[in-house]
Amino acid sequence: MRVLVTGTSSGIGSAIAVRLAEHGHDVVAGARRVADIPSHPRIRPVELDVTDSAQLAAVAENMGPLGGVVNNAGINIAGPLEHLSLDRFREQLETNLVGVVAVSQTFLPAIRAGRGRIVMIGSASGFVATPLLGAYCASKFAVQAIADALRQELAPWELPVVMVNPGSFASHNRATTTAMMNAERAVMGESAERRYGRAMDALVQFNRSVEAASGNPERVAAVVERALTARRPQPRYLVGADARLIIALKRLLPTRSMDAVLSRIMGLPRHPTD
Repeated sequence: MRVLVTGTSSGIGSAIAVRLAEHGHDVVAGARRVADIPSHPRIRPVELDVTDSAQLAAVAENMGPLGGVVNNAGINIAGPLEHLSLDRFREQLETNLVGVVAVSQTFLPAIRAGRGRIVMIGSASGFVATPLLGAYCASKFAVQAIADALRQELAPWELPVVMVNPGSFASHNRATTTAMMNAERAVMGESAERRYGRAMDALVQFNRSVEAASGNPERVAAVVERALTARRPQPRYLVGADARLIIALKRLLPTRSMDAVLSRIMGLPRHPTD
């Protein structure tokens, strides 16, 4: 089976590409930097920015039938919504949401030809929104909606659309998130620093602790392979105890209690700071 995987430079995307290749599948692995794509005889690296329509068209040209497309590429832009620049917000949605639609549209002819399927890599953040990660959570909530709609639209042709929602797994993405937040923080201004500085410091520490305790992305790759090869894949897969826990808490706790738990975890001040 030939599979296109986006966002294969590190973390979950890299693990998916390697696992599929090692299990005998031909992988077209996309990333913004070809040099970061893992090397394997069955992996064909391609330069692919999911926000670049010309690159999408170039990769799709003469692709041939596909057994699957794995929409994994994404970024995580953090910061308080009160002060986050709209350019950054648009960048978040353009990559994580519009990019998913663009990839799906571009390669659906190849999916139809190969009687294949589409796998969307979501997140527990597509079920529970957390402070300072509002832009990212918005993109992942929206991807859930896109997957649901597309799954129903493609059902008459028996072309499955599957959501895989991981919890916390090892990735360079958290370090990138911190770097991007710090760059944005530098231009947000004094009022943002006064109101949210401690919370942003707490988010940096939280990301470090989560990364240190994160699971092996191989676990997510194994679930993606199952989603690609099962005769009747589930519409959604949750991967990781933390993902199950956070979703269970949302179902069990009143909204105010859940807000208080998340605000404390993320280090928001209990009282106004100005």
